Amino acid sequence: MVKVTELLTLALLSVATVGAINPASVPEQSQHARYRAAPRGSLLSVVPVDGAEFLAGQHYDISIELHAVDTQTPPPFTALQATINGQPFENFFSKSYSPVETWNYTYFVDSAARDSHKQTLVGVSRIALRSVKIDKAGEYKVSVQVDGGKEKVEAVWKVRSFGAKRWVKNLVLFIGDGMAPTMISAARYISKQTTFGKFGTNFLNMELLGAIGKIATNGLDSIITDSANSAHAYNTGHKSSLNALGVYPDTSGPSLDDPKVETLAEILRRTRPDMCIGIVTTAEVQDATPAAVFSHTRLRGDKAIITDQMINPFNFQNITWDPKPVKADVYMGGGGKYFCNTNSTDPAQKSLCSSLKNQDYYENYRKNGYTVVKSQQELDAYNGNGPIVGIFALNNLDTWIERTLWKDNLKIIKSHPDGNGQSATEQPGLQAMTLKAIEVMDRRCKDGWFLMSEGASIDKSMHPMDFDRGLADLLELDRTIKAVKEYDAAHYQGQTAIIVTADHSQAFDVYGSVDTQYFNQLPSNDDLKIGSNATEVQKSLQIQKRFAIGGAWETGWPTLITDPTTDVPTLETIEAPRYKLAAGKVDAVPHHEDFQIRKKPSPNTTPLTREPAIVDKGLSAIFGKDVGVPNPADDNLDGHGSISVSPNLNPEEIVSQHSLQAVDLYCAGPDHVKMRCSRVMDNTELFFIMADALGLGSDSSNSELPPGSVSSSMHSAVPSALLTTVLVGLVAMLF
Repeated sequence: MVKVTELLTLALLSVATVGAINPASVPEQSQHARYRAAPRGSLLSVVPVDGAEFLAGQHYDISIELHAVDTQTPPPFTALQATINGQPFENFFSKSYSPVETWNYTYFVDSAARDSHKQTLVGVSRIALRSVKIDKAGEYKVSVQVDGGKEKVEAVWKVRSFGAKRWVKNLVLFIGDGMAPTMISAARYISKQTTFGKFGTNFLNMELLGAIGKIATNGLDSIITDSANSAHAYNTGHKSSLNALGVYPDTSGPSLDDPKVETLAEILRRTRPDMCIGIVTTAEVQDATPAAVFSHTRLRGDKAIITDQMINPFNFQNITWDPKPVKADVYMGGGGKYFCNTNSTDPAQKSLCSSLKNQDYYENYRKNGYTVVKSQQELDAYNGNGPIVGIFALNNLDTWIERTLWKDNLKIIKSHPDGNGQSATEQPGLQAMTLKAIEVMDRRCKDGWFLMSEGASIDKSMHPMDFDRGLADLLELDRTIKAVKEYDAAHYQGQTAIIVTADHSQAFDVYGSVDTQYFNQLPSNDDLKIGSNATEVQKSLQIQKRFAIGGAWETGWPTLITDPTTDVPTLETIEAPRYKLAAGKVDAVPHHEDFQIRKKPSPNTTPLTREPAIVDKGLSAIFGKDVGVPNPADDNLDGHGSISVSPNLNPEEIVSQHSLQAVDLYCAGPDHVKMRCSRVMDNTELFFIMADALGLGSDSSNSELPPGSVSSSMHSAVPSALLTTVLVGLVAMLF
């Protein structure tokens, strides 16, 4: 029977967000905006924004911007008044403002203005307080005004604390990049046996962890996010914008002066010096999701700088930032391009290495105490206690299929992490890297560890609609989750919280099945059947080819791609399963589809995948923008033909995109952690779930009790009638 205290906590959680909404904080309903951090209709803004939440003691920057539209003259801060709970910022934080900065920028008011190149000019003045913090939990009212209140912004910031109890020794955050709930279902249907339609207990390992929730992934700027923005929310507890890592975006030109927010890993380094931090990914280690653990930049593309930020203090224009570099104890993935340097004058060779100021960052990491490994063999042989950096490819690691089944494909590209023009043919998998990371951290740190482990190429395969490779990498992630759960049971007896989610979705779904044998026999052209008098529309329908696609009552069951004894896909079932899922993306680029894996991936991709569309230079010249068309090299590969898929994305796109669908959250660990996972939440809330599990940010004077409930300061915002209704309903469940 469910405990009364648990029901009460869930009741409070269900109504915690009920209360007044500041109309000025509601997003402007438009595709373009002058500055999403500015309240509606205001030329004045303050970040962190209204509704921002902090962990007690978490460091952050405050930035106040004042705009003047249709002028390049920055407006003055006339009679600036900025207070928090009635005290001037400088007094409350015991810090001085940095000097006023000024700049200009332009934006488009809408898409029509963009396409007609009509930019709107904005003059900006900015004043900032850097690296401040609030130690005491509670709500803080912020008021900023200029010129006697002609421009005024108000915000409420909430500082949260959970008490001093540490619920787990270790925590691993698994992120399946782009892993939509529909992908999880699809992976199950191609890998798990059923008994007359019932899975029974034969669900994916992540689905059996014990607690399930949902996460809304949108950012501050858009309903559809990217990996940087969403991973930033998981690691800081704050919303941000596309491409941003560890910062609120500002409107300035430089990418490193934006107001920062301390990440979970930085908090651990500051407060738990004896606790290990690990980062494992199948992407470049500088890619958005791993970089969000520790870096601060508005542009996720600052990969050379991100490589430096791991081991060196933040350094830009003498901006103060008190948190120290994370210096992860384990750092593994691809990304050798930003570690290696070259003295070659050959342009092709020089392009392989892009490290900051052409430094040898392998050597720079060694000077910081790291052991460097660059292959599966070197990783297997390593038996030290770290720190260790493993860089196994020049760019992203390749997918599970190439790394495991089709290793000869790895010779297609020059991907050695040294940038020496050789191939990287010995790349470790996610499970090997993750377990090695845990083993190293177990030897190195007695106070436990925090690990982020990312299956990155789920997303990177789904973008070019290479569903076979994407789902195979999802299954690799699922086997890794099982291995870590077994390791925890053997070594920690449940002292590890295991959290599994995605940073965002992609608009993938399954609408039936395909008999590929029959599909390959059918003609792609219906001319012989429908005659020469058919209309162009009739000729384009490819009617016969589509008879091999079964929907509804003819879907049946697909061919399983896994060996039932090992739960691992096999070469035979990957190469030519007869019955496959008929899957697609809501957002389509122009391409041809035959529902079969590309045995020879495109050499233009990283990781190696299909390349469904390319830029047409002729059309691009006509329209003045890139225009995508189907890639002829991706069509009719084995002579069996295909069907043409019409595009519905912006014509500049040559791969499909992300979607707004909420992602699944699966959790294992103590009941307290699982209960906090079992709800629908903003992506920012995951940061606080992890902080609570690890016992961070304690302020015993005003903690959230019971853990996970709302604080007393929020009770007044909850209508008593609603609270009574919820409680009565929950009590009724007991009987």
